[in-house]
Amino acid sequence: MTDKRFSCILELKAAGVVEALIKESDKSLDEAIACVYHSQVYRTLADETTKMWHHSPMLLLDCIKTELKTGTPEYPDE
Repeated sequence: MTDKRFSCILELKAAGVVEALIKESDKSLDEAIACVYHSQVYRTLADETTKMWHHSPMLLLDCIKTELKTGTPEYPDE
């Protein structure tokens, strides 16, 4: 996959996770963006070789919520 194409996919996935987080919590847009972009899950998602980009925003949000609770994300088994 080209870097440009992956960047577009990453932006769309991150936006979906931010939107889902806002709907599920009392976080503002700025808080949700910070939460997602500062997570270990986002760093993993941003690495194209992990193939995390093919997961749904809701599944990625579940990984972030686990990370917030435990300090360590829990990734889905493939």
